[in-house]
Amino acid sequence: MKPSTLFRTADELTERTLSTTGDETLDTLLGGGLELGMCHLFYGDRILNDDLLRMAVAAQLPRSRNGLGSPSIFIDSSNMMRIDKLAEFALQLDLFPEVVNDHIFISRAFNASQTHDLVVNQLEGFFETVPAQLLLLPGLADIYIKEGLTAEGMQQITHMAHLLMTFSLRKDIATVITTGSSPRNSRYAAGGRALASCCQIHVHVEQTPMRVVYTLVKHPMYPVRREARMKRKPSTTLPLEYFVDEWVDDTQEGIQQLGEEQPRPPANDELTLFDFFESVIDE
Repeated sequence: MKPSTLFRTADELTERTLSTTGDETLDTLLGGGLELGMCHLFYGDRILNDDLLRMAVAAQLPRSRNGLGSPSIFIDSSNMMRIDKLAEFALQLDLFPEVVNDHIFISRAFNASQTHDLVVNQLEGFFETVPAQLLLLPGLADIYIKEGLTAEGMQQITHMAHLLMTFSLRKDIATVITTGSSPRNSRYAAGGRALASCCQIHVHVEQTPMRVVYTLVKHPMYPVRREARMKRKPSTTLPLEYFVDEWVDDTQEGIQQLGEEQPRPPANDELTLFDFFESVIDE
């Protein structure tokens, strides 16, 4: 009788397969990156949307660069997909944006019922078609909260959480779920205890005016710890008018100040061209 795929030998448990997140700070926090067979719960500020896009790009890095060399699948219920960001992160990792976009598969959910259907009924078919090793579900619980969380909604979140936990282990993929903070206590994730208990790794994300702070709240191997990075400056090229208008404004202000410091003489005191030549002749 073949043993259940939900069980692993002791030797297999010591062999951890990690995938870089594309962010050095997050990799340090997680002990190397996202772990296959695990559900990762990121919650807190919306700045983590960029982290998810970066993870999807980094998953396409070859194994020699700590990637998975595989596509990724998005079930996007928060409308966070941005092609320009994907291209930006691809260039940062020395990848071709066109190739990267061709290996990111997106299925959008516009309400809670669609989200539940995609996870419960369509997920298996997605992975039979696409050999992905990274599954990303941004805003999984947020859409239920926006529509008004009911008892039925909590049951659906619980159902999806248990399914995703077993699916990740069975398929040996890394699953990343994001949600906001609980309105009652920002230190905890929204979505109830079932979602939190089914995710083995928890990361709280918080931004300050200068930094992004990541706190590893739960991990099967590491204690609670924290890493932070400075906010990245936007790489978008500003139009020339942005600088020209500012320069013109400064120049006009300088001319005005100069004119105020050195007022022009009255018109009747100005020298005419005839007076100028006459004064030169006299000299």
